[in-house]
Amino acid sequence: MDKYRLVVNPYDIEKWVNEMASQGWLLKKFTWIRFTFERGEPGSYIFRHDELERFGASYEDEYLDFLKSSGIEQVDRSGNFVFFRKPANDGPFELYSDKKNKISKLSQKISLLLSLILLNLMIGVIGLSGIFSAQAIDWIKLSMNITNIIVVVLFSIPLLKLVRVRHKLKKDLDLFTD
Repeated sequence: MDKYRLVVNPYDIEKWVNEMASQGWLLKKFTWIRFTFERGEPGSYIFRHDELERFGASYEDEYLDFLKSSGIEQVDRSGNFVFFRKPANDGPFELYSDKKNKISKLSQKISLLLSLILLNLMIGVIGLSGIFSAQAIDWIKLSMNITNIIVVVLFSIPLLKLVRVRHKLKKDLDLFTD
């Protein structure tokens, strides 16, 4: 079964994948928008995500070998975003990433989304301002510029969620332990 979700907030996606697993749908493959699930035993696995370095750090193979030796299976990888799973009867597991690293990854996503939003906003506003000064309205240009404004609104929602998650992590950051 295929489901479609945009990977913006990795923590929401991880929660959703685990909810699907509790219903018996186990993650098999994914891309940044498409998730493929296969039927399995409900609640048999716990899924976690991690974001590896973009172009493969020197320690990446060692890290993946360590996880494998710990009984953690790599499900799939899309770019630097990886999902792992471990049998639920082995108990809960966490992939350790310090809060500073998580904040840094979220800041990168926020910058990318903000750039996309500002670009669409600029194109949409400039396009809309020129349309109404003409004698006849060009409906194709109008619809394209309105689409840019809709993209701004739709991408602002995940942007605000990411900012909230980053703010919470910053608030929880303990400089003496992280």
